[in-house]
Amino acid sequence: MLPLLLYFLDRLMTAVPRESLVLTGRAVAALLAVYGVIWLAIHWVTALAAPGDNVEQLIWIHSLELGYFKHPPMPTWIMAASAAVFGPSIGLTYVLGGVITLGSLAIFWKLLCDMRGQAYASVALLAALSITFYCGRLYYYNHNVVMMLWISLAAALTWHVSQKPSLAGWACLGLVSGLGMLSKYQYVLALGVIGLWWLRIGAWKNPVHVKGAALATVIGLLVLSPHLYWLSTHDWMPMHYAERTSLGLHLDTAARINMSWKFAVDWIFNRCMPAWIVLGVALWWGRRRAGKTGVQTAPAQVTPVAADRMLREFWLLWGLVPLLAMLVLCLFTGSYLHLQWGTAFMFLCVPAVMEWARSPQSWGSAGDMRAAWLTFGVLQALLLLQFWLASPMGLSGYKSSHQNHIPVNRIVEGLAPAAHQALGGPVDIIIGPQALAGRIAMELPERPRVYVERNLQYSPWIREDELPNARIIEVMVAPDPLPEGVTRAYGVWAWRPVKIAKGEH
Repeated sequence: MLPLLLYFLDRLMTAVPRESLVLTGRAVAALLAVYGVIWLAIHWVTALAAPGDNVEQLIWIHSLELGYFKHPPMPTWIMAASAAVFGPSIGLTYVLGGVITLGSLAIFWKLLCDMRGQAYASVALLAALSITFYCGRLYYYNHNVVMMLWISLAAALTWHVSQKPSLAGWACLGLVSGLGMLSKYQYVLALGVIGLWWLRIGAWKNPVHVKGAALATVIGLLVLSPHLYWLSTHDWMPMHYAERTSLGLHLDTAARINMSWKFAVDWIFNRCMPAWIVLGVALWWGRRRAGKTGVQTAPAQVTPVAADRMLREFWLLWGLVPLLAMLVLCLFTGSYLHLQWGTAFMFLCVPAVMEWARSPQSWGSAGDMRAAWLTFGVLQALLLLQFWLASPMGLSGYKSSHQNHIPVNRIVEGLAPAAHQALGGPVDIIIGPQALAGRIAMELPERPRVYVERNLQYSPWIREDELPNARIIEVMVAPDPLPEGVTRAYGVWAWRPVKIAKGEH
């Protein structure tokens, strides 16, 4: 049976010319558009509730600040600008998240084209698109997604400025790095990689690199300076949040080892596994075809040995350093590692593995291209099926209990009429867990504001003097039986009217 299957696969994959499978600029645009439409459509249809991070941004745009209690402000600014044009909506967050993610991968493809040629870049893009953070979470819009854009640009600029040193290139890298830090503090890992690469190329010997690095530092700090001022005047709130939720947990030795192991396994053997399958099949089939025919069709672009070694080291740095840095952070400080922290860096592992696993000149051969495309197509079909089965519309035995499956429409249907009647009008403010309260707020026609954790510092869009006269409700997951004064909206979700006296918050 297996030999017969291999025979038909061989015939299928040799029927299409290699040249037609190599992605050009227009083909990449078409591929990303089709990929984006399919995955965003299934997310749109199946999700009963938007991701909490998406909702968070729609909450925060009620007041444009230089910083927020959890994170720097860049994603919120981008969302506010988009909402000013298209109107605030859950759908806008889906599209914006997808566009930024796919745009980042397009930059990644262009960089690889410049470095190794279009065939190599095509295989890498197909593998990167198979990473489950980029298909299964394509509708997410958060700080990780926005940071991914700046990281892809930083990687491209770092390479180009090292090949053609210029103050203009360094200035652009400084600007991008400032914007990266304004998106998420985790961008400091990218700065670490840039610094290591600066040392690797002996940049201190070149006056352009020395002056350029100084210029980039100044520009980056200037871009970041308004946020730094905000931090100094707001008790460094995001740092306290990070300490409370991750960096300051000080896990014991067993928990550190377990957390590091879990993070590495999730990164390498879960999220990235489909990418390794694409590369593995391409590698195996390319070698099989080469051994069968005695001919290996290599990309036209050939790199001198010294430059080839530098290129390989470049991708090993970008692909390995962020992962290793996060593991070291956990092992030596006891910090808790959130699995989504790998989102903005995982695609960089693909060329690192390609450079390590095989001669770069051989990636993108005829066998590779056909095998990569076939494997990519099969995997995408399987991932779509798996996602559908785990969705609220899937088979009962496969349905996930993810928070995105909260039936927000049903909750609002049960809550809105009674709340409007009890309050004597539309809801002005909602109190409760931010994700739950925000989801409900987006579905209510009056679009009330969310009073995050009853903390005015966390909710700069709410004034203390308006609270006594505001129509306020609190939403919650209520126990059974319901406490006095609490009304069930739907299932385990309930609400109650709240009155806040002057001076009470």
